[in-house]
Amino acid sequence: MKHTALAFVTAIIVALISYAPALPAEAGEGGGRHSHGAHAGHTHAGEAGEATVSLETAPEQLSTGTPTFIFFVIKDSKGAPVQELTATHDRMLHAVIIGEDFSVFGHIHPEDSGPLPPEMRARGRYPVRFTFPKAGRYLIAVDGAIQGRHFSQQFLVSVAGGPRMAGFAKDVSREKRFGEYTVTLTATPERIVAGREATLGFHISENGRPVTDLEPYLSAPLHLAILLTDLNSFVHAHGELPDGPPGHPPVAHVHGEVPHAFGPRIEARVVFPVKGTYQVFGELQHQGRVVVISFMVEAE
Repeated sequence: MKHTALAFVTAIIVALISYAPALPAEAGEGGGRHSHGAHAGHTHAGEAGEATVSLETAPEQLSTGTPTFIFFVIKDSKGAPVQELTATHDRMLHAVIIGEDFSVFGHIHPEDSGPLPPEMRARGRYPVRFTFPKAGRYLIAVDGAIQGRHFSQQFLVSVAGGPRMAGFAKDVSREKRFGEYTVTLTATPERIVAGREATLGFHISENGRPVTDLEPYLSAPLHLAILLTDLNSFVHAHGELPDGPPGHPPVAHVHGEVPHAFGPRIEARVVFPVKGTYQVFGELQHQGRVVVISFMVEAE
């Protein structure tokens, strides 16, 4: 069944403003910010032992239409600020923001607004800037690496104001249009079973023709943000190319080895942790433009 995505989603709302003049003075001095509790996540950091990630915002009260700084505060097992992160997929960390009705999606990074101020790094505070367009609940997921070891953490926040997000419409169709692109989703096995690996396949065509000149986006063929529709489970995964040599690591997992042009098919191996309905967001790049795609799948 074909489905036309309505203006895709409200995708990646980022104000490209340098940090120095925009940061509120009180945000760095203990006032005018609010801490949010972690949700359904985990952190770990190699030789540094367990690390903790907390989230603070400025302004404290989240509301629609207000440019907001979101600070990820990262500390090691001794409570000391983590001042150095290992870059993954070309960025020091990745933040994904998704609205509860799945009409709002953002994938942003501290570097998007310019160099990180030294005083922020010294305190283990990594900011991103986002303007929430709708009121309601949002999942904020962050992941990165410390000393080469991956960490991830998720948070739920509430945003006041209007308009308010409505309930989402369940749509498990496997072929959709996103502007001039048609994307067909397959799953192997066809019936996805929670706790077992499934391979998701994405076939991309443009105006009826297979796209064979897709480009790497942040050093991967495809970035995936997958979450349970109740926002209680989140997976960040990456695509790989299906035609790699037998016995070799998937192309997408070896930094710097993604071809300059590929397609029309991208695959991703995913373990859906629990039964339920999942929203799958994907980001791919073609002719210098990032295309956001979205599907729903069921895990039994």
